Amino acid sequence: MNRCRRGYGHQTLRRATAAAHKSLDHHWLMQCLTGSGLTCEQHAESLVAMCRPHAQLEADLVELGQPIPPASQMRPDLSDGQVAWWGRVYVLEGSRQGSAVIARCVHCSLGDSVPCRFFGGTIVPEDFSRLLATLEHELEDEDAFEQAVAGAREAFADYRAELDAFDSRKRDFELR
Repeated sequence: MNRCRRGYGHQTLRRATAAAHKSLDHHWLMQCLTGSGLTCEQHAESLVAMCRPHAQLEADLVELGQPIPPASQMRPDLSDGQVAWWGRVYVLEGSRQGSAVIARCVHCSLGDSVPCRFFGGTIVPEDFSRLLATLEHELEDEDAFEQAVAGAREAFADYRAELDAFDSRKRDFELR
């Protein structure tokens, strides 16, 4: 892998997960958050739907014996194939960065008085930059990088599956 260029690992990880990211972003529960017709009920539904996969992603990291981000302040033990942790952290921290955009959209649609702490609690850009620099350092060989990509793809797939399951449960409830 040509690692000479700064940001190569981040850009490659981003490209490797682009389809999964796009799929998640285009889920209706995510789309309604950034649309101009957002209602308080849709905002609440989206929060309920995202709570479980977000918590599960953090729980996965704990189960792997690794710290919850901000990872820029910690160095995990990556023995025993736990390099996939970096991919999951990439998705978790990326979702926190995207939350700033969602928070602006929610406040634009519903006003500043609507509760929006879940989306407003993003990390500072310097922390995300440190995380990306750490990714560059930790994922130096192809095998480690592929494990991180697999971890990131799994995190996106798990998140999407949880949103779909929420959607399915909601429809089942409405049919009763």
